[in-house]
Amino acid sequence: MSSQDGCAVLIALEFLRGFAEDKMCGKCLPCMLGVAQMVDILEAITKGEGKEEDIRMLEAISSAAVDTARCKLGKDAAGFILESLATSREEYEEHIDEKHCAKKSCEALINYSIIPERCTLCGVCKEVCPVDAVVGEKLIPYLSDNRPYYIREKKCNRCGECLAVCEAGAIEVV
Repeated sequence: MSSQDGCAVLIALEFLRGFAEDKMCGKCLPCMLGVAQMVDILEAITKGEGKEEDIRMLEAISSAAVDTARCKLGKDAAGFILESLATSREEYEEHIDEKHCAKKSCEALINYSIIPERCTLCGVCKEVCPVDAVVGEKLIPYLSDNRPYYIREKKCNRCGECLAVCEAGAIEVV
């Protein structure tokens, strides 16, 4: 696993979800309960609800599963989480302490912003926004006081529709 490929926390979460759905046999409690608890912790971290003790909890649960799981798959899954924590600890801490995802992968930890200098006031972003989070007016050539577009963060559902349609490159993920 390379942290350059994406968010280490999100990769760990998706890995454990996939393991729980497809590969877990469910015959030993350390693996079955441990994976469920680790998924809950990782989900909270990706939503910006992580707590300082979550990393220690992930390490403790993973270590216990490595030592007590009956099958190699359970031990390997827990080992994957331990390796992720060892190689990408700063990323986990950043998610918890700063509520920030540097890879811009965790939807709850990102926002969209319109760069006024690049915005052409075409209004396409406002038209495609399903929750009316984009505010502003289309360019009216004979007016000099056109209001620039901006995105209401609290209303935005982070769907990315505005980013996809902006031909001017005026919308950025922050």
